[in-house]
Amino acid sequence: MWKAKVKGNFYENESAKFWSKELGANIKRTPRSGAFFGMPADLMVFGESILKEFVIDVKSEQNLLTKKVVAYFKKNKEDAEGKKSFLEIYVNYDDNSPYILISRKDFARILFELSGYKKENV
Repeated sequence: MWKAKVKGNFYENESAKFWSKELGANIKRTPRSGAFFGMPADLMVFGESILKEFVIDVKSEQNLLTKKVVAYFKKNKEDAEGKKSFLEIYVNYDDNSPYILISRKDFARILFELSGYKKENV
């Protein structure tokens, strides 16, 4: 359990640093466990940021995506030739399907652009 906790803390801290840098936001890892403090997510957003509209949960899972899905996603990124891209995934056994798989960097670019759009149109 300790190894998983350390790994989780590492990815949560890395994610907070990434989003802070990409969007200029003040994002911190929820201390200890978000669930322990009744928080809904692993990361907390402070100040003005489009990320306040999201619940950010960070997971590190080696078996979550099959190699086949990862291969589809990589091909999709290559075919996009520098454009933003996403992969739509239908999951037959899940009523919430379909899901969208998008790279963190592309999603950050979309949020950054949306954030600027919202400021201009308020």
